[in-house]
Amino acid sequence: MNQAGTGSSGPVQAGGRRGAWDQRRSHAMQGLAHFLQSHPGWRVVDLGGLNQQNLDFVTGFGHRLYADNLLASYERYFTAEELREGSASEARMSEFLDSAIGGAGQRISAVLAWDRIQFLFPQAAAALISWFREAMEPGGLLLAMFHPDSCASAAPLDCRIAEGSDVAATPRPPARTIEKYSPRTIERLFSGFGSVKFYVTRDSIQEVLVRR
Repeated sequence: MNQAGTGSSGPVQAGGRRGAWDQRRSHAMQGLAHFLQSHPGWRVVDLGGLNQQNLDFVTGFGHRLYADNLLASYERYFTAEELREGSASEARMSEFLDSAIGGAGQRISAVLAWDRIQFLFPQAAAALISWFREAMEPGGLLLAMFHPDSCASAAPLDCRIAEGSDVAATPRPPARTIEKYSPRTIERLFSGFGSVKFYVTRDSIQEVLVRR
């Protein structure tokens, strides 16, 4: 699995200005933190890339963290035509998943997907979720965020786990087109999992905590 190192620069807003972190209460993260506290030695995957806060949080509970900047891997791997058409061959899709997250191996216990699923074309999103459905341990948890349906585009959120299991987040421009997900669409996306629990934050970003 590719690992993205943390940079020395602060959060950047549109126009190159550094922005402030928005720290928010996350009921989904609280649920996942309680899950991680139950016993040590699990594998956790972070699809937002590697940062020190999330590394410290996960390893502090005695778990191993595998991190990949999924969106960067996705935009490097697929051709402009594949991204425009929103499709790729099954072999290409399998190769992408192996190169991006294959290093995590099997028996994954938790996934921090953040808002990354929404930036993938639907075929890639479905393939990613199917991969985790096979790789995750029964009872494992996946945390994901979805921007509201009113948004046609968004900048990916750089998310850091803060004290008290809050989440500090800041957008990382440029903005990209996003797929729209209603609660029903999200439930269909995670069909085959045990349960999907929804939480709505103050800025209408929808958090979900999915149990394998």
